[in-house]
Amino acid sequence: MTKYKVFLLLSSLIVFLSTAYSVLSTASAQTFDAEKAYLDYQFSLTTYDKSFTEYQDARDFYLKSQTLTLKEDARIKTVKMLESRDQLEIVYLTALRMKILETKGISNDDKNRIFGNIDSEVEYYKKHIENYKDDDSLENLFNKNGEAESRYKSNTSPIIYESLFLISLGEQIGIRNDNELEYGTIKDFINSGVASGKLQMNPFNRWLGDIDSVIESLKKNESLASTQIQNIHGQFYSVSSSYQKALDTLTVSSKLLTQLNGFLIEVLTSIKNQQ
Repeated sequence: MTKYKVFLLLSSLIVFLSTAYSVLSTASAQTFDAEKAYLDYQFSLTTYDKSFTEYQDARDFYLKSQTLTLKEDARIKTVKMLESRDQLEIVYLTALRMKILETKGISNDDKNRIFGNIDSEVEYYKKHIENYKDDDSLENLFNKNGEAESRYKSNTSPIIYESLFLISLGEQIGIRNDNELEYGTIKDFINSGVASGKLQMNPFNRWLGDIDSVIESLKKNESLASTQIQNIHGQFYSVSSSYQKALDTLTVSSKLLTQLNGFLIEVLTSIKNQQ
């Protein structure tokens, strides 16, 4: 292999791995849950960081002094690093799956759909990690890494972004649902109090309308964000920009959730003052 080809291989690995790592870098007893899955991810991340550092050092040593011994060391460290990278993908996707499973605001339909996508990616990396052989040449490693790089860009990255979005969306929906439940209880109490003469409907008749408007805005934002995130699968859209656009919509919802909570507190305070 020429010096130029070796340099291309090692440099391309750096580009792919740094991109994958930046997204990934965006715990319990015998029960396997989201906490345990996250601990597994942290362990795999530590393992990968170590192997990646060793790979970088071996690559740099070889590029400075291209001896057969240094080339062989770089090859060995490259195999180890690529195996740990595939393993990191597996445990990270699994951690996302467990977090989605435990997020109550995500519908069962959305869970089942994203689980199918995640499971396909996990299965791919489980098979791909077996392709690396201890005696692989750097040329073969270049080809095998190209397969993983292509898969990550076309399939894995969009699924990771969509999973992260669903977690954020589900958490917001869960909070809204909890607030709506409390809101229903408050409205029943107000109606009962007004009927019995213990409460006056003013100013609740106006305030409840404002609260209804906030809840309606939240639901519209959730629907809009859910539509926006689907652009990550479109041919003419950027994965990261589509994710950010959907996330920006959820950021607006975060402010509305704070407003909703404040309104409910105001209503409760007014009820207390009338009694």
